Amino acid sequence: MEKKLNILFYIMLVLAGCLLITNALAQDNLNRTVALNVKQKKIADILNIIGEKGKFYFSYSNDVIKTDSVVSMVTSGQTIKNLLDELFHGKVDYKESPGYIILRPTPYRLSLVPDTIAGPGNVYYISGYVYDDVTGKKLYNASVYERNSLESTLTDQNGHFQLKIKANGMITLNVSKELYRDTSINLLNNVNVSIKPREYYYSADAANSKSDRSWLGRMFLSSGQKIQNLNLGGYLSTVPVQASLVPSLGSHGIMSGQIVNNFSFNLLGGYNGGVNGVELGGLFNINKQDVKYVQAAGLFNIVGGNSKGIQLAAVSNNDQKSMTGIQAGGLYNMVKDSLNGVQLAGIFNHVSGNSKGFQAAGIYNYTRKNTKGFSIAGIANVTGNEASGMQVAGIFNKARVIKGASFALVNIADTLDGYGIGLLNISRNGYAKIEVYSDEVTTTNIAFKSGNAKLYSVVSGGVNFTEKHAFYSYGFGLGHDFIFNNSFSLSAEGSTHALLAKGWKNQNQINRVSALLNFRAGSKASFFAGPSFNVYTNYGDHPGDSDIQQIIKNKPGLIDWGNRTKGWIGWSAGITIL
Repeated sequence: MEKKLNILFYIMLVLAGCLLITNALAQDNLNRTVALNVKQKKIADILNIIGEKGKFYFSYSNDVIKTDSVVSMVTSGQTIKNLLDELFHGKVDYKESPGYIILRPTPYRLSLVPDTIAGPGNVYYISGYVYDDVTGKKLYNASVYERNSLESTLTDQNGHFQLKIKANGMITLNVSKELYRDTSINLLNNVNVSIKPREYYYSADAANSKSDRSWLGRMFLSSGQKIQNLNLGGYLSTVPVQASLVPSLGSHGIMSGQIVNNFSFNLLGGYNGGVNGVELGGLFNINKQDVKYVQAAGLFNIVGGNSKGIQLAAVSNNDQKSMTGIQAGGLYNMVKDSLNGVQLAGIFNHVSGNSKGFQAAGIYNYTRKNTKGFSIAGIANVTGNEASGMQVAGIFNKARVIKGASFALVNIADTLDGYGIGLLNISRNGYAKIEVYSDEVTTTNIAFKSGNAKLYSVVSGGVNFTEKHAFYSYGFGLGHDFIFNNSFSLSAEGSTHALLAKGWKNQNQINRVSALLNFRAGSKASFFAGPSFNVYTNYGDHPGDSDIQQIIKNKPGLIDWGNRTKGWIGWSAGITIL
């Protein structure tokens, strides 16, 4: 038994080693060597060739990095970093992210010159200057930081900085500034113990986050935090806990936007690189990148990346990418990319991509692309492309294609492939038929059919003139067409009709089930006729109206259930204008 356990231990050790080696190789693409032999090709094509050889991708913006130049390259042993330096003449910086090398323009270079290093014990006060490497000009608002301690500052108008760092070993100072290539230097001290390096990584998504440019970000982020975002871009580190009063007054200072926390507690509001655990904000939370698993705020949550888990806010939640889980906002929710889960709002939900799951809003739900699942709104559900599943709205549902079931007073679609259940179902490929017909109760009727063969609605009105006065009817029904061929079809309909007489005061009702045979006489008209079974009920103060009763009492096959309810076999016949 012990021998088997030892063998299993060694197997697990080998597998772990393989995973570590694979991960290390995946993160060291810049130091790989590649062989190239290309003639007169665009830089964009050369990048694709290098990426295919290294099994990774280059990420860059065509607007700021020009890759249209045509060059030739022949090499058998250069590193990818050296090849990139040759292609871009040192004016592009490179950052590694899993599966990617991210290119960003850095046409300028800078120098970091530490001036003094002093301090008792393990506390060091480091000061110095940051210069433009070519002009010698001292640079204002450059970010100077130490990755392990996460201490940071910005240079003043004279390019000067000062940092207080507690460390037990080598200190690495890093300098970043927009449009400048990053620079770092190591400072050695007479110590015996070294500290464990902190995990630090680069994320292109965080570099392009729009959360700090939201109206809440513009209002509450300090100028130093905004400059750090420009200089450091997608650099992120992980820390267990952060606490803040407002974004500019927190435990991580101006570095808060570069830090992913496991627990974030914000008395009024906070700003983070992301959260991997729980975040609570008295008023609001702002995050550059992803948030999981619980986020709650008294007013707003703004997430620049993806949300996963539970997200609660008294006013709104705003996610720049996807939301997976439960999202509840007192007024509204906005998701830039896709929704997978439950979304609840007092007024409206807005999804710019696809939504899948359950949506409920007091007024309306809007999905720009496809909706799949169940959506319910007090007034309207609007889907830009395809709606499948179930939509329920108080007034109307609208989609380019309806493939599921839509229930509202009005359902609107370019293509109705599913079921529209409402007074009106309007679509390009559906029914818009007008019927003129007569039956055994009302001699003259007109009806409008909308929907499709699967399910259509019928809105009707009619009149019957008796010897004494007229009585009127209005009704609503649903039907299905069994289509045999281009000429013949059978309509199965169920409908209810109100009969009004004596100044519209005495109301009677007829519920009807009909089977109607349709014959198409051409492209614009068809004829129909068929039997029906009717149940009549009187809801007036007296047991029936004399005119209506006179018409009904002699119907063939009359079934008498008392003074107020009767049943009989009837008929309908008319013409349909297609």
